[in-house]
Amino acid sequence: MRNAYPRYFSFLGFFLLLACSEEEKPKGESEVFWVYSYTFPCDPNSTAAAPCLGITYSEELDFDVTTFEWIPSKIEGYTFKPNYIQKLQVLKFEDSKTREIKRKLVRVIEEERDYYDLLEGSWKVKRYKGEDLPNPSFPNGQSVGIIPGIRFALSTDGCNQIEVQLKKIEQNKILSTGYLRTTAMDCGGRKLVIPFPWTRNFKREGNLLIFYDDSVGEYAIWEKMN
Repeated sequence: MRNAYPRYFSFLGFFLLLACSEEEKPKGESEVFWVYSYTFPCDPNSTAAAPCLGITYSEELDFDVTTFEWIPSKIEGYTFKPNYIQKLQVLKFEDSKTREIKRKLVRVIEEERDYYDLLEGSWKVKRYKGEDLPNPSFPNGQSVGIIPGIRFALSTDGCNQIEVQLKKIEQNKILSTGYLRTTAMDCGGRKLVIPFPWTRNFKREGNLLIFYDDSVGEYAIWEKMN
């Protein structure tokens, strides 16, 4: 009987350790998704709304914000990083008390800088295709608006409104664009003039945005208005 107690406590310790291990084992469904480089209010009609993350489960991020799923930004262990796209692995689970869907970060798989912020704002076109503005093609001059986070540029050829979707942006190059939309006004037979120098190299120098082509050199110069 003298050895029974140590043996009892050994078994008790084993079962307690096993129970603790089961409690500490991560619970939930594993998810892998991309997080977009901008947040937006979960409720677009409220200025005080909590921020939501734009996520996509696709293998590669397409930068089309209309296809994103928007989820609350609160992920346990995760801090949102503006101007970076990140691929996360998380655990998704339901809170047993509130029935609220929650997520917990497992790891950041990869991340890369999104340079869209270099293009944001309202721009006055100073030169285009080697010509100063205003000119016969743009008698009223030219301006371009690039909307923060939403990834499209708005302008006009002097008659029709033109919208271009922007996608992947590197530090010195617009790598890809999406749709091109225009209004369809009768402009007296004149051809549509596209005012955007996509997809070309660019460099940001203070309030100037300079587009250039390796073969022809400088292509356009924009000056920021705000």
